[in-house]
Amino acid sequence: MIDLRISDFELKIYARKYADLVPEASRQMKNRMSYDPQPMSDEVQSKPEWMQTLKQKNSDHDALDKAKGLLLGLAVGDAVGTTLEFQPRDKYKINDMIGGGPFNLNAGEWTDDTSMALCLAETYINKGFCDTDFFRAKLIDWYKNGHNSSNGTCFDIGNATRFALEQVISNGPDWVGNTSPDSAGNAALIRHAPVAIFRRKSFVDGWRDAGIQSMATHSAPESINACQFLNVVLHYLLNGYSKEEAFSSHKMSALVRILIINAGEYKLKSRDQIRSTGYVIDTLEAALWAVWNTDTFKDAVLLAANLADDADSVAATAGQLAGALYGFSGIPKEWIDKIVYKDKIIDFAEKIFMLSPDEAD
Repeated sequence: MIDLRISDFELKIYARKYADLVPEASRQMKNRMSYDPQPMSDEVQSKPEWMQTLKQKNSDHDALDKAKGLLLGLAVGDAVGTTLEFQPRDKYKINDMIGGGPFNLNAGEWTDDTSMALCLAETYINKGFCDTDFFRAKLIDWYKNGHNSSNGTCFDIGNATRFALEQVISNGPDWVGNTSPDSAGNAALIRHAPVAIFRRKSFVDGWRDAGIQSMATHSAPESINACQFLNVVLHYLLNGYSKEEAFSSHKMSALVRILIINAGEYKLKSRDQIRSTGYVIDTLEAALWAVWNTDTFKDAVLLAANLADDADSVAATAGQLAGALYGFSGIPKEWIDKIVYKDKIIDFAEKIFMLSPDEAD
């Protein structure tokens, strides 16, 4: 095991042991992975084996249950984790959804994580693809007017997200930024769920949309690649594969820290070795660790939330994974009943599930 905060140079030397997980680059793959949101060319292009869409192993009924669990699980994790947001680890411990936290929320109210996810869901429902301009407009409506907020106001917005939206307001839709490694926050990761649901029938389109939705606010390579990796795991879970299959090592294009996470080193780490900051790598690793080391949705979310620090985001990401694994039916009813606008969230999940297009030939 290795600390993912050490230098890139040291990590790249260490990660040579996982070279078999890195596919050879191809011209076709590079062309398919353009982050241009326009429809792909009709030209027939072969996909590398690692980008083949998985065969659905479960029934549509079960897949829908998982899709609802994925989006609602995000909101539930968000609402549970907000209590310990910004707190040092182990100062307090929670075992339920109780609200409070830095924003003094009522139990069942959620933060920016869920608000942004609902804006992304609206994009698919209204446009039928990941339309960056529409998505950004919804995010700006949230930022300025409290659209898709649990209490009618925008709160808990991250600095990088705020900066991105202000730049879009000032400079127009062509703005692309937050490319620096220092801006690799977790905002795109924590809102990702709608991509996995809408693109559940196409690995390559899910991979592409993961990048598009991230770049709406976060263009740092690690932010993009973390969303792509999360989509791979969710693609397995939504299509009925086991936790062991979904959390196994996959051949995929990955930056060095994502490569080491993909290799599964987090599975062997102790709680003290897991960080729960807003850095996208820390959030991804912590969420995977929490779900891997538990056997129920509730236990996964509580383990994630009690890591504290960026607790709502870590728990929201764990909630996505655990929701897709255990389904809507695996989320405690008492938590579902507390969630603000739960019917809206469930309705959005059902709509994007039903709108999910077949993969183009």
